[in-house]
Amino acid sequence: MRFEDGRIDQFVSDKKLISTAERDELFTQFRRRGRDFIPVAVQQVKNSYSGSDTGFEDLTEEQAEFIRRAGDLAENGYQDDPDAPKKKLSWFPLIVVIATFAVVIVGSMSGGVAFALGGFFLGFSILGFYAAKSGNARGFTFYGGTSSGSSKSAGIAIGIIGIAGAIPMFLSGVIGMTGAFLLMGALLFAVVAILMLAGFIKSFSAKNKYSEEIAATCVGYLRTVDSHSGGSRRHRRGYTMRTSPIFEYTYQGKDYKGIYDRMIDGIDADVNMGVASIAIDPKHPEDIYHKSTGVQVKGLIVSIICFALCGVFAMAFLNGGFLSGNGSSVPGMDGFTIFKIMTGSDEERENIFESMGDHIMNNFGYQIPYEIEDDLVEKRQAEFAYIKGQTWYYELATIERIDEFDNGEYSIVFEDRSLPQLGKHGDHDDIGDTRIVFYVANEYESNGETKIEKEVFWDLSPAEHTYVGAHGAYEG
Repeated sequence: MRFEDGRIDQFVSDKKLISTAERDELFTQFRRRGRDFIPVAVQQVKNSYSGSDTGFEDLTEEQAEFIRRAGDLAENGYQDDPDAPKKKLSWFPLIVVIATFAVVIVGSMSGGVAFALGGFFLGFSILGFYAAKSGNARGFTFYGGTSSGSSKSAGIAIGIIGIAGAIPMFLSGVIGMTGAFLLMGALLFAVVAILMLAGFIKSFSAKNKYSEEIAATCVGYLRTVDSHSGGSRRHRRGYTMRTSPIFEYTYQGKDYKGIYDRMIDGIDADVNMGVASIAIDPKHPEDIYHKSTGVQVKGLIVSIICFALCGVFAMAFLNGGFLSGNGSSVPGMDGFTIFKIMTGSDEERENIFESMGDHIMNNFGYQIPYEIEDDLVEKRQAEFAYIKGQTWYYELATIERIDEFDNGEYSIVFEDRSLPQLGKHGDHDDIGDTRIVFYVANEYESNGETKIEKEVFWDLSPAEHTYVGAHGAYEG
């Protein structure tokens, strides 16, 4: 992903590792930026319309970069290649937004809730497809992160989800509101399940996209802050951080400055300053690979959960008599949860999926045995296509610290820095001082030294499981 100045949510430094106190200070700066930058931008817009001085002399360097970037996006949209011919923006998105708001307001005032929601989802869908077609937006996908194709993929996904939400609302006159919400739930969960499953399957070949390895120079480190509702404490805001080295490199005579498409979850980077080796997509040289881009089982789990929930909603709809006009209310089957999945924050969606997933997995009775044998580990490894067949290792790794976040998430940081940080969710009071980790090891050269990178594909609590197989730790 191309590195760009002027973003409120990003911080650049030359520190590969930072402390939790430094992380919290960045969270504070992020909140301060949100408070200070927007009024500055509004004033600049007022000045430009009134003909007043629009110079940046009274602004900080960060504020000036933010204004320049905002102006460029407003004029040209988002472009992966800043040197490419500028695309002429269209008034179409603004017209769609105004029309959508008008439909929602008219529907709400006239009591036509279904009409209002249908209009909202339809407008949502149109904007998604437009973003996919125009490429003048920036998207993020669960598996790919933010890459050259993410705006198209994310736009198509949004468009399909919008249609799945709109159709049942426009049928509410026939099937009733409860039936419409049930049908919408079935369709939305089906769409999300299919999209996540398609992404999971596609991720098996994700590394093939980044097929060319080139030399680059790490010139610094970028950390971005995401803001969301604070888990169970919904009156508070939560913050999470992602990290990436900043690489400068030349490819086919053109200079690039970029970061990982899918950044590292956590506060610590994974390479040192100086010469480094990176994998890029030769078709889109600004796209840089990181191992977290690959297969993530969490996406498959979400897909399975959504397929199961689709079945629940579909059965409730089919058995409720809604097609015959005799449907009745089904306890707990309203549109609030579905609407939250569509319009809520990432944290709210994750909490919903986690709650539903726990219930479904408990009903399935899925359990990992106390004694872990080699064949089970190998089955687990086989779920990750890009490490399938590699020699794997086992360690009881010592935990150095736990980095807590306000949204209920935390990261496990090991004393052995060749092990990655492990992101988790929930209570960690009884996590202990060690963690069972299964991983593959990769060697690479950096500044003339041989470095080891351990890639964990399974981790477990030693209080709940024990390994009884024949593998041991990597010895180099």
